[in-house]
Amino acid sequence: MSFDFIAIDFEIANYNLNSACALGIAAVRNLEIVESKYFLICPPSGKFDRRCVAVHGITYEDVKLSPKFPEVWAQINSYFEENYVIAHNAKFDMSVLKNCLIEYGLDIPDFKYFCSIHISEKACKNVGKSLKERTRYFGIELNNHHNALCDAKACAQLVIETVKRCGNKSFENFIKAYSSIKPEVFKDLEHQISFRERKRYKRFESVSVSEIAAAVESFNEMHPFFGKNIVFTGELRTMDRRTAMQKAANTGAVLKSGVSKNTDFLVVGVQDKSIVGDDGLSSKEKKAYQLIDEGYDIKIINEEEFIKLLDG
Repeated sequence: MSFDFIAIDFEIANYNLNSACALGIAAVRNLEIVESKYFLICPPSGKFDRRCVAVHGITYEDVKLSPKFPEVWAQINSYFEENYVIAHNAKFDMSVLKNCLIEYGLDIPDFKYFCSIHISEKACKNVGKSLKERTRYFGIELNNHHNALCDAKACAQLVIETVKRCGNKSFENFIKAYSSIKPEVFKDLEHQISFRERKRYKRFESVSVSEIAAAVESFNEMHPFFGKNIVFTGELRTMDRRTAMQKAANTGAVLKSGVSKNTDFLVVGVQDKSIVGDDGLSSKEKKAYQLIDEGYDIKIINEEEFIKLLDG
């Protein structure tokens, strides 16, 4: 099967990157998506971390009767033969793929891959790196973010739109025109094992609430965040802490550094268990649950819920 490229997206059950529970594939030929596939995958263990579930909504009950990765790989490995592979934040998805192959003793394929973040930068400036921010800039629909097939198609469309906006008639012409965008070799990938291996990655930025002020002159007083006290904890996947705080402030929200009886919303991102402990709960989250038990109306929301409320 020969294509311009295939775009892929994995979702994982827990912080171990061999725990793929969903895979989406979008195959592109002549700058059009001509094939797509979606798989639910039963991971090596039945452990589903609640924060991962909060992102993609998949539980063990959803996949317990689904095929293991080797059965899925037998159906899709031909897509990785002589085709470029692209993913958004490719290091993550390629690490998931490599961990799954190693987990089951499968041969490591020899293909080249690109990251759509680097590709799409050729057609946009000063735009956030997340898939949601990039697709919004290009006017690409992303109706079910963190569904693996939806994200794979969005990644493919992002690359297609970039190629067109750069005046190229094919993906092959595009990579020839932009020689600075070089493919990586999958066999050479120094794959990440789990989210806990974060030393080589930047931790979330510590931002004081005093540094953030609304950048708009008027507010929509009907917005769900208007006048509400909001606290953040953990690392968000689709935007950095400063950006999230700024977006909240622009709705008229009141940013707070700590949880109290007056807190309306606690936005919970991914926690580093090496810092917060094995239960994965930060001190802010523990305090919020304590106050909720005492009868205070504090809403604990995940990143997906925060974005939905942010969009009104």
